[in-house]
Amino acid sequence: MKSAVQDQSRRQTDLPPDLEGFFDCAMVEAAGFGLEGLIYDYTPVPFTPDGQVVPPTIIGMRNMPKDMESMWFEEGLYLSDPVQILALRSIQPLYWSYHFEEPSVLTPMAQGAVANYLRDSHMARGLTIPVQTPSKGCATVTGFWRRPPNRKVLESLFVAEFMLFAHKLHGKLLLEANEESLITVAVRLTPRETECVRLCAEGMSDKQVAYTLDRSISTVVMHLQSAMRKLGARNRAQAIARAAHYGILR
Repeated sequence: MKSAVQDQSRRQTDLPPDLEGFFDCAMVEAAGFGLEGLIYDYTPVPFTPDGQVVPPTIIGMRNMPKDMESMWFEEGLYLSDPVQILALRSIQPLYWSYHFEEPSVLTPMAQGAVANYLRDSHMARGLTIPVQTPSKGCATVTGFWRRPPNRKVLESLFVAEFMLFAHKLHGKLLLEANEESLITVAVRLTPRETECVRLCAEGMSDKQVAYTLDRSISTVVMHLQSAMRKLGARNRAQAIARAAHYGILR
């Protein structure tokens, strides 16, 4: 059975139309580094409070297998991708390979559906750059090689240059992203539910919230209970904490 987070993953996974051409140019630049495929993804909140990976709200792929997006975001491979899980918790560039005779940040234990798919697709090695954005989530930019890169390449200025490329790419995409892309797919409250939770977070009682919103107390309680269910919270305090985690109180 798919998780609630996984079921939300298709709400927004494509680049905004006006940035498709920009990403095409990014692939050309990546090819200049000797890379044969490119993936960018952005998530406003990388993890749930329970540590589960949250799918991205923006995704761009070039020169990757045609079924990869559906495998990652409909079949759920993104949620168990060892590289992605490492990258979302890191600020360091990660060279990885599922060919374990090669240098890699992955251990031989990192096997499974992701490893099998990438090996079958001949895209089982790459360089992933985490781009942590304070208060605005995390992006990763990954370049892929079909054949092992020369060791001298990884020991040269290439990594620093690709890091700069990744940060510039993310900066451009984030600047142009629509408001919807900056909201996590993990939890979506209605505007009224959001208002009620925010006012509770300010210390208001149900009666005060009802007065402020010009609604009945029973209506306010209904909205708060609905918000608690969506947030997976057992009580008001946990609902407020989880809303803060997901950036709903901003």
